[in-house]
Amino acid sequence: MKTDLKTARQTLKAESRAYQVYSYYLAIPILFIGTMIVTYFGYSNNSIGVVILVLTIFAHVGASKLKLASKRKYVAPILMYIANVIALVLMPVLFSDMSAGGNGDSYFALIGLIVVPIEIITIIFFFISAHDLKKAYPTMKQDTKQARETYKQLKQTSKLNS
Repeated sequence: MKTDLKTARQTLKAESRAYQVYSYYLAIPILFIGTMIVTYFGYSNNSIGVVILVLTIFAHVGASKLKLASKRKYVAPILMYIANVIALVLMPVLFSDMSAGGNGDSYFALIGLIVVPIEIITIIFFFISAHDLKKAYPTMKQDTKQARETYKQLKQTSKLNS
């Protein structure tokens, strides 16, 4: 019975991966756009960038295990990584500007000219990749529900037998 439960759990992970990655690929750009809108109104949260990066990593790892989706699924996470690396590489500009008595205007101008367009393209590719996933796995939601129900039933029967 324990091997059946373990097999059902592995099946649940495999069957729900497409739906989970699809959810990430929709949630990341929506969260990113929401952050941009909220920041425009004056609210700033320093940890939201880290949360978006972690979600991007989870989405990238999950997407790499999907075989039916097109190779475009890699573009958005890679662009997000590139934007983060460019922002880190430009940090010496911020430090030199602030040490010279400025307020970081040249750094923020460079971020606006380089990183923001990359992030806008990233948002577009997240939505394109989500659409590709939906076409490649049209029954992903039903497959996830069915695998979850099977796992729950096996788990309940194993508890009753124990």
